[in-house]
Amino acid sequence: MRTICTRLYRCYSEALSTSLACLPVYVCNCNGLKPRDVARAIDAGATRPREVFAHNQCTAQCAKCVCEMRQIIQDTRESWAMAAE
Repeated sequence: MRTICTRLYRCYSEALSTSLACLPVYVCNCNGLKPRDVARAIDAGATRPREVFAHNQCTAQCAKCVCEMRQIIQDTRESWAMAAE
């Protein structure tokens, strides 16, 4: 699944084909945040996009990345829950 956000910041999920299953180079183009930067923030305890930005010492600029960050946070939580079982 991947999250799609419209210009009005409404998010929905759709199936992701296996050929598109790679991570993007940047999650946040405005601040230059890569998936590994988001992952490090989550490992440090971030549970919301605001906390991801704070961990990386920046703030949201255009907020187009917020839906994708939420999806990464949710996927990480789900994988941790599955690993704990």
